Amino acid sequence: MTPKVSHAPWSEEGLIAKAQLYVEKMESHTADDWQFSLWSTFVLELVARAALAHISPVLLADARNWRNLTYALGHEPTARRFTPGSIPTSEVVGRLEELVPEVTREISGICRQHLNRRNAELHSGELIFSKLGTSNWLPSFYLALQTLIRVMGKELQDIVSDPSSASSMIEAMQDETAKAVAQDIEAHQKVWSNKSDEERNCYRTGQDLGNTTCRSSCQLSVLRVAGTPSRQPQWSGFNGSRSERNHPTANNATNIF
Repeated sequence: MTPKVSHAPWSEEGLIAKAQLYVEKMESHTADDWQFSLWSTFVLELVARAALAHISPVLLADARNWRNLTYALGHEPTARRFTPGSIPTSEVVGRLEELVPEVTREISGICRQHLNRRNAELHSGELIFSKLGTSNWLPSFYLALQTLIRVMGKELQDIVSDPSSASSMIEAMQDETAKAVAQDIEAHQKVWSNKSDEERNCYRTGQDLGNTTCRSSCQLSVLRVAGTPSRQPQWSGFNGSRSERNHPTANNATNIF
């Protein structure tokens, strides 16, 4: 059954109805098809906007023109040739992160990275989704989608056709992440336990003991203990690869609606 889109374009109901239409389009392709990935970015944006509209549709309005505020409330435009203007998607994600405790930095990072991929796909010659394996983005996408949909008191089953499979991916990703964190902690504890009392004291207090050898050894100890994790879990898509962070469109989330 095809959902009916509301006549209030910025309402929670209208945005969710459109997201459901896009989910149908997404799921008409296999998960390893680039079109599945591309449609998923549209779904994520619409659900994010719906989550913000759940708080108030006015939060979607570009406040530089007060008429956008009345439009967000469902009123007909009062000015001739009025074109409604909403905030960019990056701002939507930022407001959700600040207003909704469940939308953590991790979740907002997942959203931003996935939408940045869309920008690279649409605004460059790079075939981002054709070379991106599903394990690198699909579990984290479902995690972000689940978080955003719950803001509105809904669950994955209210928007995707196979919520069980999506939930399994989320649980597997979280288990893998937890194991990686535990291994990093264990590795750092081992490095720390192998240090002398003098080195530990140097690290704890940050004091200059007037000994060049001690200072160098202490600095090395700090680097080892506070260094980068021993490995990254395969599915921690919210961190992003080096190439994606440096991509020319990486910090340019474009509002295409």
